[in-house]
Amino acid sequence: MKPSVPNAAVLYRRLRPALAVTVVAMGAVMLTSAPASAVSRPAIVSVAQDQLGNTARNHESPMGSGCNYYTGYFRSWKPATGCPSGDGVQWRNSDWCADFAKYVWRNAGVPYAEVPEGSGGILTGWASSFKDYGVAHGTWRTRASGYLPQPGDAVVFDWDQSGDIDHVGIVTSANSSTVYTIEGNSGDRIKANSYSRSNADIVGYSAPVGAAEVQGTASVYGVLADGRLTYTAIDAATGQRTHGAVTSTATLGFTPKAMATLNFNTILVTEDSAEGRLYQIDVITNRDSLVFSPPVLLGTGYTHELLAYDGNTHLFGIAGGVLRRYTINATKPALSNISAGELIGGGFTLKTLTATASNWLLGTTQSGQLISYRINGVESFTRYQLRDTTWQVFDYLMSPGGGVYYGHRPEGSMHRYLDANPHDGNGADVAGLGTVDAGGWTQTLLSTQPATVS
Repeated sequence: MKPSVPNAAVLYRRLRPALAVTVVAMGAVMLTSAPASAVSRPAIVSVAQDQLGNTARNHESPMGSGCNYYTGYFRSWKPATGCPSGDGVQWRNSDWCADFAKYVWRNAGVPYAEVPEGSGGILTGWASSFKDYGVAHGTWRTRASGYLPQPGDAVVFDWDQSGDIDHVGIVTSANSSTVYTIEGNSGDRIKANSYSRSNADIVGYSAPVGAAEVQGTASVYGVLADGRLTYTAIDAATGQRTHGAVTSTATLGFTPKAMATLNFNTILVTEDSAEGRLYQIDVITNRDSLVFSPPVLLGTGYTHELLAYDGNTHLFGIAGGVLRRYTINATKPALSNISAGELIGGGFTLKTLTATASNWLLGTTQSGQLISYRINGVESFTRYQLRDTTWQVFDYLMSPGGGVYYGHRPEGSMHRYLDANPHDGNGADVAGLGTVDAGGWTQTLLSTQPATVS
């Protein structure tokens, strides 16, 4: 549907008729995610964003013809005259906002979204079927109820308040005043839109069955002042510690400066020395205590004050305000597995640094700014200032993925936050979720394994 033209003469009344991950903690801790019926809200938003950016099919072809990929994906009985084929699908002519929303839910693993409409599925080519879904499964909320829409919800519209639902979109985030969406068939294409939450065109919201804000476990390694290593596991959904902290008997044998966790049992640590020695730490177990092999010297020249690994081969380091990116092509890298550093840019005068996804960084400044960076390539990045102040209280910032952030304060407290859409360049949807612990985190360095939470 076309929300920019809410005129009855052009409104379409008829809209053409699990994810479960098990994490095995090496060394003996078994950690599992939410049950198979759960679906991650960030995963739903991610599918919608991927389709928004897919230039091969994020619009009708020809424009204004009604021919679209998403109707063809689900409904082979719709007319195809004049429509192209692409991505293995014969495109077909129909209003398609509901087909797009169903595609997003289905490909994110939303329960019951995979059931075809001809086989008893509730979701069809009608936008009203998304309200039917919520009513049937007890997840329907009206706009008038004051419900705060969540990422991944379906939002349905009635453009002229006639009582007939005209359009549906996917919520990407919301705050006290505004709801942000990605919608199919919005001006003949997929578009990102925003609305006042009090907009009378909004009828209400259906949440996906089993929707979870986040699921997964944050695996946090740390170094104590005496050089011993620690390991702690945190349930990302609840903020509760599920294991540890467990502590090593052995010490590193050198003064560490920066660290980055590559995977569950591999850590990179730099030495606080003029030579800038880089060591690899192999963790053998972290069940009842933390045992690791003697540190392996990989090379010198790594004088970075901050390190972060994005979970997708990229190690980032900041030295003297200059950011470089290294590519690592092995889970247990030798120096030959680490590329020469690519220059990303200068001016990175950050106090903390973490990676939130592949080629996405997050950091804070001494003055309290919270800043997100999209790394586009060599000497190319996009900067987003999410917050102007107050984040100076943290000496370490960590993200295991999924928009979950952990901030450590010098007195030993650990705090958690959720960014409903961590890559929208907007800090309005960063919400505090309280403390993991009010004290006890006495580590002098902290790092979390990337991409374990979604």
